[in-house]
Parts: sequence; structure tokens; C-alpha cells
Amino acid sequence: MRYHFVVNPAAGRRTALPLVEQITAGLETAGMRTSVHVTSHAGCAAEHVGSLAEDACDRLVVVGGDGTLHEVVNSPRETLPWPVGIVPMGTANLVGRELHMPLNRRAGPITERLLAGTPWEVDLARIRRTDGTVEHAIANVGAGLDAEIVNAISSLRSGASSSGGYIKWIPTIWGTVQAFRFPRLRVTVDGRRTFAAAACIVQNAHNYGGVFRLSPEAALDSGKLDVTLIRATTNRDLVRVVMGALARRIQRFTDVKIVRAEHVLLRCGRHVHLQADGDPAGTTDVEIAVVPKALRLLRA
Repeated sequence: MRYHFVVNPAAGRRTALPLVEQITAGLETAGMRTSVHVTSHAGCAAEHVGSLAEDACDRLVVVGGDGTLHEVVNSPRETLPWPVGIVPMGTANLVGRELHMPLNRRAGPITERLLAGTPWEVDLARIRRTDGTVEHAIANVGAGLDAEIVNAISSLRSGASSSGGYIKWIPTIWGTVQAFRFPRLRVTVDGRRTFAAAACIVQNAHNYGGVFRLSPEAALDSGKLDVTLIRATTNRDLVRVVMGALARRIQRFTDVKIVRAEHVLLRCGRHVHLQADGDPAGTTDVEIAVVPKALRLLRA
């Protein structure tokens, strides 16, 4: 079995490469063959994966956060021919949590999970913009305050300034919350029903933001997208919704509605920022559709 690693060297406060050396040593001790590619710039992971021959490996392993995996999934290839594993070294690690990968960054348990991993067919969320460009998300797509925060801190997540995680981002997050203007989103699901909302989160994965739970039914292999519509129009109401999400009681709120869909049309009278898997993803208007069984992930 051949494992090929695509490594973001800045991940895990720049501890990714030493960890990969230990993991590959463990895999080789178990009789596996390994190879490593270290990314050097934004877009490098997508470029590299797009250039790989189909017989280059049997397992592709991404070492980094959800953003690095997002980049790999959006490589020039129409589909990835290999099951994809992840060594989670980001901040939220949404997909790593879904795959039951250890978050402790210890080589032994991670190596064991990679060896035990089996291919799992999961869905993707396809984002189509008005200019015809297409992007795929694995975990979620959001419009509203979460996307404004993602866009505000995107510069802090690059290079050495990314260290510190959520703690370092608190002043920027707070400033974004204070300045936030609630948009009037129009969300049409499956071409039948249109809802008004101030925020919309389209989930493919169960986990959101690392610590939140929105739709209890969301799953990577459900064949559906779970759409959380938040109608809060003041910061106080929004804080209440956030606390409800932490307590996993958000579905009880009268100003929150969760619906399941295969297709979502997200519109607004002004340009509203979007986020996909925790990275900036342009602005409205967009169409979001589920693509069933579009990717194989390694699940332990």
C-alpha cells in the first residue's frame, strides 16, 4: 500500500513536518510505502494533486486543516481517484472530527487510524456563482456573520500570523460583530419554498465550527444538505442563537428554521460574503447543490 502525503508546513504552528516524519516512519515499519509533497504557496496543494498520475499512490493523505483539504478537493481533477485521509492540524478540524481522527497530534494513534481507515463515500456541496465558476465544499457553506468573520480574519490565517488560533482572533471577531449589518437573504430550497433570513448555513457535515451543532441530522453521506436559516436581526438575538448552538438546542428557537434540500438558491439585494469550509468563497448570489458520493474519505 502506498501513502502519499500532501503537507501544509505552516499547519499546527509549523509542527506538521516533524509529525509527518514520525507517521511515515510508522507506516514504513508496518510495510507501507510513503512519499511526501510539501506545499510552498497558496494553490500549491491543488496544483500538485492535479498533476499526480492515477497510479502514484493508493491513499492520499492531507496534513493540515479544512482549508488544505478544501484546496485538494478543488484541484483541476474532476474527481479524485484515491481515498483521501486527513491528519487534522487546523483550528476547527471539522472533517477530521467526522472521520474520527485523533486531534492530539500524536504520531502513534494517527498512524494506527490511517492503517485502519476504510474508504467512505461522501457527498460534496457544489457552489455555482453567477459568472459560471464552480467550487466544492466538504463541510459547509455560510452567508451572514460567520462568513463576515471568516473574511475579516483571512489575512490573519496566512503565514506566521496564523499562530494563536481563536484567541488571537478575538479582537477581529469582536470588531466584526460590532460592525455587522444584517443582510436580507432570500433562500430558495429545491425551487419550491423561499425563506427570508439574516444568516444561512448550508451543512454537509454534522459538525460546525468545531464546537457547535446546528442540524442534528446533517451527515456527509446523507444525500441531502441541511439548511439552517437564522432570522435574528440584532446582536443580542444572535448571541442567544450562538449560545443555543453551543447547548445543542438551536432547533427549538422560533427565529431559527432548519430544512433539508438538494438544491439551494441564495440571493440578496447586495453582495454578501460567503465562506466555504472556513475560507472566503466570494459573495452572493450563488446556487448550492448536493453532489452525492462525489468523494471517498478514509474513515477510521
